[in-house]
Amino acid sequence: MKKLSIIALLMTVIGMLLWQPQLASADELTGHSHEQGLRYLISKNALVKDAKGSYRPDDNVTRGEFASYLTKAMNLEATSDIVFKDVPDTYVHAKDIKLAASAGIITGYGDGLFKPNAAISRQHMAVMLERAIDYLNIPKGTSTITFKDNAAIIKDYRQAVAIGAQLEIIKGSNGYFMPEKNATIGQASSFIVRLMQLAGDPDATAPNGGNSNGGNTNGGDTNTGSPKYAIKEISNGTLVGNQGFSTFEAAEKAVTKNTQVIVQSDKIVKMSSGYAVTNNYVALKSETINDSLAVAANTEMEYLSSDAIQVKVRLAGQVGYLKHADVTLIPFSMSKGRSYYENVNGEIKHTLYDYKTNKYSSSYVFGKAPSFMKQNEKYYSWNGIYFSNGNGSSKGNAYNYYQFLPARAQTQYTAQELDAYIMNKLAEIESTGATLYKDATKKSKLIGLGQTLKDVEAKSQINAMLILALAQHESAYGMSEQAQDLNNLFGLYVYDTNPKNKKFDSIADNINELVDKFLQPNYITPGGSPGKNFANGAVVGSKALGFNVKYASDPFWGAKIAGHYYRAEKALGFKDANNPYTIGLTTTNGLNVRTGATTSNSPLFTYARSGMPVIISSSATNGWYEILSDKLYTGKAFVSKDYVQVINTVK
Repeated sequence: MKKLSIIALLMTVIGMLLWQPQLASADELTGHSHEQGLRYLISKNALVKDAKGSYRPDDNVTRGEFASYLTKAMNLEATSDIVFKDVPDTYVHAKDIKLAASAGIITGYGDGLFKPNAAISRQHMAVMLERAIDYLNIPKGTSTITFKDNAAIIKDYRQAVAIGAQLEIIKGSNGYFMPEKNATIGQASSFIVRLMQLAGDPDATAPNGGNSNGGNTNGGDTNTGSPKYAIKEISNGTLVGNQGFSTFEAAEKAVTKNTQVIVQSDKIVKMSSGYAVTNNYVALKSETINDSLAVAANTEMEYLSSDAIQVKVRLAGQVGYLKHADVTLIPFSMSKGRSYYENVNGEIKHTLYDYKTNKYSSSYVFGKAPSFMKQNEKYYSWNGIYFSNGNGSSKGNAYNYYQFLPARAQTQYTAQELDAYIMNKLAEIESTGATLYKDATKKSKLIGLGQTLKDVEAKSQINAMLILALAQHESAYGMSEQAQDLNNLFGLYVYDTNPKNKKFDSIADNINELVDKFLQPNYITPGGSPGKNFANGAVVGSKALGFNVKYASDPFWGAKIAGHYYRAEKALGFKDANNPYTIGLTTTNGLNVRTGATTSNSPLFTYARSGMPVIISSSATNGWYEILSDKLYTGKAFVSKDYVQVINTVK
């Protein structure tokens, strides 16, 4: 009996051992390279088993399926009367396709077909994803990322691919994108889960308890007892020593000097002071304004603190958190170089440092230097407003006039003067011999634009010189492919079957579209369009305030636009700067702008946050300033003097 019992027990154990692997292998997604994305789509009821009980992760995904995945992941609800000839109401994904079309994610083909059962190529998928990025208001800026097979990507699709790669939603292999290759359901699921992670969907967070810090954890000994963290000391610009600890907390408690840092796998994860540099494009969720900000790679930010999981940073006053994998921490004493400002012959010049090559990469001039800046000294600034030299002996605030001049200002230059400047500038860039600018004086789409700019200024109350500066910057002085081929100075619109091929009938139509569909409703009018939180001050500005907060990931985009305005002014005699507007900043949240100079007058609009630039059009009367309305409005607007601080601008 005893032997029989032992045999029975052994048989049971053997049976259990044999059964467990069968349980694990019963789920075809376990261990799949795209498991996280696939399970995400399942959680959204976007991915279901076929008749054979399979999720088909390695099958090619169709256009209809991918549209359906996006619809369900984004929870699209608004629908319109858009229909496709080959998508009847009985089609399994008909409703989702219609919702995606209504949201502008898909557009179909010119013959009214959508081809829902056709396998989708990776480049077509990239364009749909960029439209989803725009719909979700995910900051994207612009990108110059290229793949080894970039020439194989349809020319008009390349920017969508670059944006997707910059955001790390889509990835290539060994430097190749393989644009014409069909994507699998598994690959599609990974693209979508990365998209929704950027959108802040909690269901899309990484598995393993939400820790996506490249394997970093915040505690616990490893089974081997190997130290996971080390304390090292900065000595003559290098790290020495290697005191090991099994947890971040233990290492943190052992730090006794400001010269010590905590490292993990030779990467600094905590220091007493220094700065953080983005390794790639990131979306920084600002706690300051409760919004996501696009931040380009190579951006320097103030380091505030860090733990095992994340780094707390401040960018132009915007406080937020980033993963360790997103940034490199650099103690001041180990810095090999930093971006800096200097006074060069009375002008402020900004020189940028490239942390990938550890070299100074480029520079630009964007205005007059403030009076406190001494020549032959380097100045640093976290926000482009407050500057200090290395030892803090020379410092001060400086608001560049062109960078913080509200858009409702009017330039004093005539259409003829603008045209003369444009031709002189085109001759200048043509003379450089650069291929891009060959025959610029004959081919540029900026030629003869003066009257169009002045007409827009009169109709829309937006500074003509500001629009010209934007056009110069975004279209390579009217010589970019989009400008030349599509009359598109600003890269407006992308469609899945015809990306960036919305050809405008004229440059005037393109400018009016920019003004009426983008600047006016979203960036200038306080509050912006419903659901779009883009209005952070009606100036090009910086990451602290203005268009630059949301318009571009480059933190110096606003300063570069200001530089175009400044150089035009310099060439034309500084008419605007010599007769400047008075500019103030609001000092309180929820400030009402009224139609009259009393609290009994109706509010015209409200500034939700403080620090908004305003043009003061008359001196204070009875405690009120008359200002130019940021809302398109022909009447007078007033704001209490108690809540506006006049600033001195450098011009």
